[in-house]
Amino acid sequence: MNFVQKNMAGPNEHASMPTMRTLISALLLLLVLPATSALAIVNVDDAIIDPKQAGFQQLAHLALDGARGNTNRVAIKGDALSRWHHARHTEYLAVQFAYGKSLGVTDTNRIYAHARHRTQYTERWAVEAFGQLERDPFARLEQRLLVGGGFRLTITAQEAYAWYLGLGTFHEWERLSPLGGTRATDRRWRLSNYLLFNRRINEQLGFSTIAYYQPAWRMPGDYRVLAQSALTVHLSDRLALKLSADYRYDARPPQQVKPTDVSYSTGMEFAL
Repeated sequence: MNFVQKNMAGPNEHASMPTMRTLISALLLLLVLPATSALAIVNVDDAIIDPKQAGFQQLAHLALDGARGNTNRVAIKGDALSRWHHARHTEYLAVQFAYGKSLGVTDTNRIYAHARHRTQYTERWAVEAFGQLERDPFARLEQRLLVGGGFRLTITAQEAYAWYLGLGTFHEWERLSPLGGTRATDRRWRLSNYLLFNRRINEQLGFSTIAYYQPAWRMPGDYRVLAQSALTVHLSDRLALKLSADYRYDARPPQQVKPTDVSYSTGMEFAL
């Protein structure tokens, strides 16, 4: 279950009541998804797309999963987002966590934080600076810290759709958990390029997808790919169904770590 708090300057824009077709579509989506509830994550595109109104915005999501009997499982996932849009500037901060146990053994323990600042210099060009901190011991990642910046090009921004292109670079520091008694540390420069598409299908339905490509400067064969997609079904001005999917690929993952991760989630979003 997800909870959202929004404090925006300017008049409120209320979505119209959903049509019967929208409600039926939402129900069909729920039927084809697994019954277990999951976290509707704050997608990376929230940091890229400019808010329509100036002001301060806060969102929070929380999900609890559990099972007892033949399968004993408990998990908690959550995230919080703050975004401040003023004049030509936008500040963004997101924090996410996930913790879970199966049969009394911890199998999930992830933390992620991302901060970003953007200044719009022309109608199409903006400058971005960002920092990120990650921890995932089950991927042998004790800590990853990165700092970087770049440019965002607004290819087109219409009422119904928008395209954005990002060109940048960052420096990362990684510390991996020991393997064979040896603790690995690494640092390198990477390119950070992204392409984002945002589509407003109608007043009830919205879709967005973003793809990142991050090769190492000195070793192009060492690259990472991240793709995120989200479908939002607005059931009212305060209630929405959100479905998200993530794909991550690391061409040179640490030893004993799989190169591909795929995750998906569904949840209800409330505006308070």
